[in-house]
Amino acid sequence: MRKMLYPLLVILCMFSCKDDQIAPHPPSSQETSSAEGNSQWWQEARFGLFIHYGVYSVLEGEYIGPDIYGNNIHFETLSSNNTPDATKTGNGAGAEWIMKEALIPKETYKGFATEFMANNFDPQYIVSLAKNAGMRYVILTSKHHEGFCLWNSNTTDWDITCTPAGTKWNNDLIAPLAKATRDAGLKFGIYFSQFRDWMYDGAPETIPEMVEGGAYTLEQQEAFMENYTYPMIEELVGRYKPDIFWWDGPYNGNAEFARRCNEIIQSQGYNILQNDRLSPQIGYNGDFETPEQSLNEELVKENSELCMTINGTWGYSKFDNSWKESNFVLYTLLRVQKLGSNLLLNIGPKADGSIPAESVKVLEDLADWMIANDVSVHGTIKSPFSYNLPYGPTTYRILNGRPHLYYHMFYWDDKGEIWIPGVMNPADEITVSFLSAPGARPKVESINGIGLRISDLPQSAPHELCSTLDIAFSSSPVLDEGFRFINGTLYLDALAAKFTGNYFINDWENRPALYWYGGRAIKYKVVIPKNGEYAISSELAAFFNGTITFRFVKVSGDTKTFTLTGNNKVTPSGHANFEWQDMGKLYLEKGTYELTIESKQQDSWLKLRQFRLLAL
Repeated sequence: MRKMLYPLLVILCMFSCKDDQIAPHPPSSQETSSAEGNSQWWQEARFGLFIHYGVYSVLEGEYIGPDIYGNNIHFETLSSNNTPDATKTGNGAGAEWIMKEALIPKETYKGFATEFMANNFDPQYIVSLAKNAGMRYVILTSKHHEGFCLWNSNTTDWDITCTPAGTKWNNDLIAPLAKATRDAGLKFGIYFSQFRDWMYDGAPETIPEMVEGGAYTLEQQEAFMENYTYPMIEELVGRYKPDIFWWDGPYNGNAEFARRCNEIIQSQGYNILQNDRLSPQIGYNGDFETPEQSLNEELVKENSELCMTINGTWGYSKFDNSWKESNFVLYTLLRVQKLGSNLLLNIGPKADGSIPAESVKVLEDLADWMIANDVSVHGTIKSPFSYNLPYGPTTYRILNGRPHLYYHMFYWDDKGEIWIPGVMNPADEITVSFLSAPGARPKVESINGIGLRISDLPQSAPHELCSTLDIAFSSSPVLDEGFRFINGTLYLDALAAKFTGNYFINDWENRPALYWYGGRAIKYKVVIPKNGEYAISSELAAFFNGTITFRFVKVSGDTKTFTLTGNNKVTPSGHANFEWQDMGKLYLEKGTYELTIESKQQDSWLKLRQFRLLAL
């Protein structure tokens, strides 16, 4: 295993390698658009690529050398095989945080810039991966918290000019990616860490080698903003004309700092979209919110942007093998779009600029799916379904004057039919087809009080990743949401849950299962057809015993609550084997309910496939 040893010699080029300042790169041509038009493209895009690339990519999540206190340490970020002399991060920060987490001295950290090569950095290839995968914009980290700039900045020598990458790429990694992105017809954005900077004295947020007493004085912070932050922002927007400026580090509440940063963006003569991470001050909410890694379906606003990694860390780490499966990434994309929002999916290149094979596979899998299914992604708006359906999310759009509901099915059973509860239009107002199997001729029936029954399905899934059923309406959809009983039984699968916190789904090759952590509620809307007693059971796998609580809150007629707490037990081979377990019985009145389900587990989590309610 290659170890990252701190440099033994002071690297002379650091902060002194600029013999001549290179003139600013001429900005790419771009039409100025109105604010409405500029946000319209973003709302229609729905999918973007995030790229975290910097000197932290050289360390690959590992550092061996002295910390700021002079202690010799062996540090592994997000490592699952920490040795006795290694230190694991306390808060699970990613590889891009290694300077802070390992407390690496500034001068030592600067030395790693000599290994920042970018010799395999290929902007055209990266953009082609993104475009084929259905992405419509690309955002690059121009400067992360380590303070290193990917362009030749007039404000600092801690930039691309002091690296082999600078020699190869004319001292600018932003310009070639921006050009490749725009040449492909995509939009280009810039990420910038405006307050958190671990390399410069005076940064408003703390750095590893912080002065005694905590924060810098306001005067020192003002000097940092005047000498570094404001000029850098001016360089970035002046040279590259980004469509999006993606702030990071919104915790500084200085109103003047936020005002000046925003003023620079607003003064460019065209409209640049901004996210919500400039400042907690009122008036700086930006054009969209940016939940990270997961979202609460009940709290997220329409036209938000979920940013998510393909594995666990933003920058490249050789220790992080927690790669998300293509199914999960696509499921997340569609679930976010169902809420009327975007997904910004991150990749972390290696120091040489190459993209990890696992990331490439996910993007190529998405590209294959997009060939027939991209109509269900781009241009979609918030789904009329506030709750979810079995098999997978729905997306929605108006196409050629007709409403289309795209039902995304992530597993295929042998029933030969599916039910779509709550869609109450008569069958003669609906046509259905599979985007990946246009020759299939499913039959649609409208069943009074339940919804649609779709039969004559293909024997095998039209697409192995996800099969999209296009439900086209001749008039507006008529919806009465809620799961219904079919032949005396109601099933609630994991994919249909409304999530209120972090979630993860696996076992895509069989039947998708939710990794369900204790204390995190999931919700469904259900319709109880009559007063009576109902038995509840769960299909699950667990290493330890626990409890599952079902709380039915009536939302039709008189507000009433009915609660059942059942016991789940250890399953053979722990999480490997699923079994049905009885949760108990309870009396329910006829009506429509919001069902909230929570678990408490000895080991924090279990795996859940589905619930079953049986009318007794």
